[in-house]
Amino acid sequence: YTSDFGSLAHMYKTYRSVIEHWDTVLPGRVTHVRYEDLVNDTPNVAKSIIAQAGLSWHEDILEFHKKKHAVNTLSTTQVRKGIYKNSIQSWRRYEQQLLPLQKLVGPKWSKHTVRTTLKSYNN
Repeated sequence: YTSDFGSLAHMYKTYRSVIEHWDTVLPGRVTHVRYEDLVNDTPNVAKSIIAQAGLSWHEDILEFHKKKHAVNTLSTTQVRKGIYKNSIQSWRRYEQQLLPLQKLVGPKWSKHTVRTTLKSYNN
């Protein structure tokens, strides 16, 4: 499904519909984290995520990319780089090629904006 715009649009609209449902039925129970907030303000967003999860903060959380344990995902090399900002807005290079997908997704979801909803995070 990842290379077929019809399937991608269906999956995305289904995902957004489910999230919209839970945001309506159980307001405040789904935590949203905007990618740009996480990348641009990692320490504060990370601390807010940990606090909202009811866990203890440890400074080495921010040093995840320096850990020596195995990473068994396709993003192994990305994990070792840490958080970087050069992917923000990188999709714009493909904006013209993505127009058919945007049309399939429709105006309701193609203009969707995410707002970080962590209780202890202000942006």
